[in-house]
Amino acid sequence: MAENAGSVGRRKTALIVEGGAMRGAWAAGVLAYLQECGRREYDFVYAASSGACSAAYFVADMWGPGLTIWREMASRVVRKTNFLRRKPIIDLAYLVDHIIRTRVPLSVAALQRAPTKFFIVLTDCQTGEPVYFHVVDDRVFAALQATSSMPLATSGFHHVDGRPYADGGVSDPIPIRKAIADGATDITVVLTHNPAFRLKPVPRWMGKFAYPDFPAVARVWTAQQNVHYNAALDLMKEPPPGVRIRVFRPLRKLPVGSFSVEPKLIAAALALGHDEALEQMEVMEGKPLVAPVSG
Repeated sequence: MAENAGSVGRRKTALIVEGGAMRGAWAAGVLAYLQECGRREYDFVYAASSGACSAAYFVADMWGPGLTIWREMASRVVRKTNFLRRKPIIDLAYLVDHIIRTRVPLSVAALQRAPTKFFIVLTDCQTGEPVYFHVVDDRVFAALQATSSMPLATSGFHHVDGRPYADGGVSDPIPIRKAIADGATDITVVLTHNPAFRLKPVPRWMGKFAYPDFPAVARVWTAQQNVHYNAALDLMKEPPPGVRIRVFRPLRKLPVGSFSVEPKLIAAALALGHDEALEQMEVMEGKPLVAPVSG
């Protein structure tokens, strides 16, 4: 299928952005580089968790405001002291309702005008299956809150159209098979882990604790997420005939973890993502390396 898609008509492009909470600052730096060098328009964009929030501003051609969120507001989304109060440590209501809707409003009209088909990856809480939510209206805000509903760090789910959905990274953390099935032939993947990383299974008890009302999601998170993730990594190494895959990933130790709150470290991760994307692109295109410039 992918080979035929490449031989009949125009080749189709796709961008996949992995999540990872505050590790997403590195991915945002990569998107800043892609915007800077004119590689902004794709036929398809797929993203989950914090990657979806960044991708939304990228697709809407609002990347300046998107960077403002990372530089000035992202650190306030994580509230570690909530753990002692048995409350979610990531305040998604603050992120989506206060920041994305109000302080730095994401334009639904801009998303509708974009030539890109933008899919936010969700996990259906009733079935545990991935759902690729095609952004076409203001339900994007509910979908962003749902895909950002990380297990344990948040309530774990949010409703879209009255149905509960969890983090899309649980069921399809790197939706490369979906992109290929949709006809993408030239795929750019932005990961937030180093080249040696392989995802390990989650203990079964954690699944029951994180999703007490949704056993299907608990099973997928503990028994299948790592299988899907690692299979996607293998597929990127040996893609089907006719499919080209370009991967950006951290090569150095990230200055942030999933729940980092220090603005200087988040800014450093942004700069590192930009600089490492530049370095990796030079290698991919066989050009002589130039010294990266942080900005």
